[in-house]
Amino acid sequence: MKLTLNWLKDYVDIEMPPDELGELLTMSGLEVEGIEAVGQGLDDIVVAKILSLRRHPEADRLFLCQVDTGSENVPVVCGAPNLKEGLLAPLALPGTRLPDGTVVKESRIRGEISKGILLAEDEMGLTEDHTGVMILPSTLTPGTSLPAVLPVSDWVFDVDITPNRPDCASVIGIAREIAAATGKRLKLPEVEIEETGPAIEGLTSITIDDPEGCPRYAAGIIQGVSLGPSPFWMKYRLYLSGVRSINNIVDVTNYVMLEMGQPLHSFDYDRLRENRIVVRRAAEGEAFSTLDGQTHTLNNETLMICDGERAVAVAGIMGGLNSEIFAGTENVLLESAFFDPVTIRRGSKRLGLSTEASYRFERGADIGGSTTFLKRALSLFYRLAGGKIARGIIDNYPRVHTPPHINLRVDRTNRFLGTAFSRDVISGYLAALEMEVDNINENELLVKPPSFRVDIIREADLMEEVARLGGYDNIPVTTPSIRPSEEGETPELLLRDQARSIITGLGFTEIITYSFISPDSIDILGAEKESTLRSFVRLINPLSVDQSIMRTSLLPGLLETAKNNIFNQEKGLKLFEWGKLFFRKEGEQLPLEKTYLSAIMTGLYRQKSWYGHERSVDFYDIKGAAEALLKGLGLDDIDFQRDTASEGYDPEISAGIYCSGSALGKVGRVSAGVMEAYDLKDEGAFVFELDIHALLEGLYKTIKLRPFAKYPAVYRDISMIVDRRLESAEIFKVVGKEGGDLVESVQIFDLYEGEKIDPSEKAIAFRICYRSEHGTLDGGEVNRLHESIIDKIRNETGGRLKEG
Repeated sequence: MKLTLNWLKDYVDIEMPPDELGELLTMSGLEVEGIEAVGQGLDDIVVAKILSLRRHPEADRLFLCQVDTGSENVPVVCGAPNLKEGLLAPLALPGTRLPDGTVVKESRIRGEISKGILLAEDEMGLTEDHTGVMILPSTLTPGTSLPAVLPVSDWVFDVDITPNRPDCASVIGIAREIAAATGKRLKLPEVEIEETGPAIEGLTSITIDDPEGCPRYAAGIIQGVSLGPSPFWMKYRLYLSGVRSINNIVDVTNYVMLEMGQPLHSFDYDRLRENRIVVRRAAEGEAFSTLDGQTHTLNNETLMICDGERAVAVAGIMGGLNSEIFAGTENVLLESAFFDPVTIRRGSKRLGLSTEASYRFERGADIGGSTTFLKRALSLFYRLAGGKIARGIIDNYPRVHTPPHINLRVDRTNRFLGTAFSRDVISGYLAALEMEVDNINENELLVKPPSFRVDIIREADLMEEVARLGGYDNIPVTTPSIRPSEEGETPELLLRDQARSIITGLGFTEIITYSFISPDSIDILGAEKESTLRSFVRLINPLSVDQSIMRTSLLPGLLETAKNNIFNQEKGLKLFEWGKLFFRKEGEQLPLEKTYLSAIMTGLYRQKSWYGHERSVDFYDIKGAAEALLKGLGLDDIDFQRDTASEGYDPEISAGIYCSGSALGKVGRVSAGVMEAYDLKDEGAFVFELDIHALLEGLYKTIKLRPFAKYPAVYRDISMIVDRRLESAEIFKVVGKEGGDLVESVQIFDLYEGEKIDPSEKAIAFRICYRSEHGTLDGGEVNRLHESIIDKIRNETGGRLKEG
């Protein structure tokens, strides 16, 4: 919200400079995001009087003015349409620098000398009005500096209002905070109206069909108004607050809204059929045209303001074209109401209409001040537009608001805040905020918050107010006493931190995606009807269909993120996510939650360079990343077994991940169908998924101390020709089983598939490391064991030694 220092000074005495005031407000919980000086650099502009006026002989739209500057009479050429003899206006003489940087010079316009410029408001940076020169009060003296007679020099504060403080969405609300913080008195504007018109009961009536949506509706009438522009002081304050001036009637409603925080609405009384107001819900499918020219289709939850026959406004949001104030308006019915915040919020979101009025009603207006706000606006109507105010007002208030009665304990407040405030000090702070405070005993107060403090409903809220008024910076800094826990850290959290460290060290970047996904994403993965992926939990009130179920896989989030990056030409991706999956449990209210770690690789593994060719990511890259992660976590007996039935994976290039026979997860290439569904058919993506619960069980089984080897190793190589379809893991199993504890490791160092052997075969060369924990191995013993392993491989795989 934007407001000015001079406006604040109308309601509270402020003696501190703007920057200190900004700090005071920020420390009170109202963050000041910016302070800007306005109306500066106008000292050289003077008040001037037009003595004579005649048309320019060479231009139909220009006038030759003889202007009194206070020290001399000078000729000025001007084309403003509102010029007349005797008018006072701002004048910039030669040498004056205007706010936009223009330096005024004496010039000749169509052959006539002009020694200055008569200025419009926008040319001085005061408002956006360029309809004519600015008309100054006739009581001013020519030659006087403009800032000396017109308070245009000011400071604009941009204050961030938190959603729970709608009372501060007004100048008086913020002035109240300043008064409470500085100990000054709040000066409210006087509200006096002279009711000279007919009795309002004979002019209109108010009917509330929905008291839940509209607990209070007050209205007043003023007749015979003269529509016209607002005076400069009002236009200037509205402009600096970010509100465009319309006319004196509309401007008054906006002014009071900014001043007091209450949205008001003016209806053209004569355009209201039957001259009455009815508050009701819209009919399902009812159409209504708002002031912005848009036609909306309503539902039966939208609260409407109607006349005797039709809707004339969307309650608390925006008025209608059929009852707006226009140039011919003479009689005005003014609304000051309180609407249910939830009703207004729903209507605003559904219609896509967010206005200054809905902003305030959604957060909670002051139900107790409706008639005060109404009278304030009527008094300004009379002051600026004339007319006669009808006698009395109509105040339809079915159930009078009762403020909460809250007991505040002094000792608990001090324990909660870490302070030592006395009962009287706390009572003084709350009274400064216009709360009713009664002493129950030495330790307890009974507090009744005012109706404009809709955020005060419990004892903790009052404690927050004490902290604000006492000053957050005055609360002593203390170290809380912490009792050491007898329970160790959660294994899952320890594993998460360790896994993150390892996988980021492998070059992966962590992402966080929504836990809500679309049901279509499970269809895209090709999940069967009985698949666990379809055991998803549906949301009762989803934001959209795309976020209507709780995820049963991390793959949709990874693939969607990869898609967004690839579409932005970021193709070389290494991403991972640690997150929960949710599976429906029949007969249970809460789902089964499982934690998974998933990762994805796309694009090039290595760029083209002088020392090597470019290479795309393949299965062995993602497999290697999964293997490095698991080994880094302390798992040794890792096995990858071909898997042709995993949803979303290419059956030819995918595998299950196992440790000591227990399944840990999956790894492989994303299927072509899934990639095409994500518009990535020309890309390749490789992923792995790990079940963290299974991983934890595997860690507890396998983590053990392995001492450094004391005795030397013996290495032997084998090169065998085997069936091309045989997986190397089968050979490793044979070697491990036959060699027992003496085989320390097996490593493939060569693979050949070519013309020199049958196309159905392949040649694999691998190195076996033999070592004993009990002594140095004898060469003959190693050779016998090595031959035994070769024979075993022959028998179980049908392979043969490669010759040569």
